[in-house]
Amino acid sequence: MHNKISEKDNFTYLLVGLIFLLFSSACVDEFISGHGQSFVVAATIITMVISVWSVRSTNYLFNTGIGLVIATVIISVIIALLDVAELEFIHIILMLFFFLMTLKPASKQALFSGHITGNSLIGSICIFLLLGLIWTMLYLLVSEFIPDAFSGVEATNNWQKNLPDFIYFSFVTLTTLGFGDLLPLSPLARFLVYMESIVGVFYMAIVVSSLVGAKMSR
Repeated sequence: MHNKISEKDNFTYLLVGLIFLLFSSACVDEFISGHGQSFVVAATIITMVISVWSVRSTNYLFNTGIGLVIATVIISVIIALLDVAELEFIHIILMLFFFLMTLKPASKQALFSGHITGNSLIGSICIFLLLGLIWTMLYLLVSEFIPDAFSGVEATNNWQKNLPDFIYFSFVTLTTLGFGDLLPLSPLARFLVYMESIVGVFYMAIVVSSLVGAKMSR
């Protein structure tokens, strides 16, 4: 990258990365299936590192192509090792942790900086997408340890096969659409579902409306 990503445009890159994750995950499931999801997740994590963490760091590696290459190699190696060792739940936990850690600086910049800009509005969309992905990881963890926690999802030891289904289910729940094709059966799964619905309703009603209202008042 010739121009360093700044706090004036970083959420645009993050939004592109998150949309890439959602779209490519569906395409991989439709046409390829299997371990192609690992590449999708790795590419999205790299985008998050570039768009969010590079803004918070003055480290040379974060702001150059060298950092991109190193991040790609490290993430690919970690994913391969975890898959070989059949430690899928650790892989999911690491992704959950990374999404949570990305949510913190993104929220601080977009929602609590005191400045309402076009970039912060885009950031509020990114935060909404991150919330959906965080719950996706939680659903995958529940499914990993409680195989019959959900109906409409294939019982399998390969979490990558269920990733697109739980992404879909998470955003359907977050927006309170509730189509009913996937259903939570276990008490823990139901708890996560209604908590996500509550978060989605309050986020849309309070956070987004406050950002838009503040922008219009200025």
